[in-house]
Amino acid sequence: MTQLQRAIADRTGESPRTIRRLGFGIHTDVNISPEPDDPRLVVDCPFCGRAVPYPGRAGDGSPILAECVNPRCDVYFDFVAADVYLQHS
Repeated sequence: MTQLQRAIADRTGESPRTIRRLGFGIHTDVNISPEPDDPRLVVDCPFCGRAVPYPGRAGDGSPILAECVNPRCDVYFDFVAADVYLQHS
């Protein structure tokens, strides 16, 4: 039994056997990419114009460089908050 499963059992009051049977745990094979219709925050690459995922902020609140993975571009770039917009897939 993992530490996570033990914590879930303690918190829910269920038996460890039930927690294991229900499959609680860390799953590394789960696809966490957004659904096709899910909106996402993006910023446009200033070099090729491609919309790239908004990288968010660092733990201290400072900005993070965005990354364009277009093979012809492949750069990290700075942006301002006003450049971020919502894109519907």
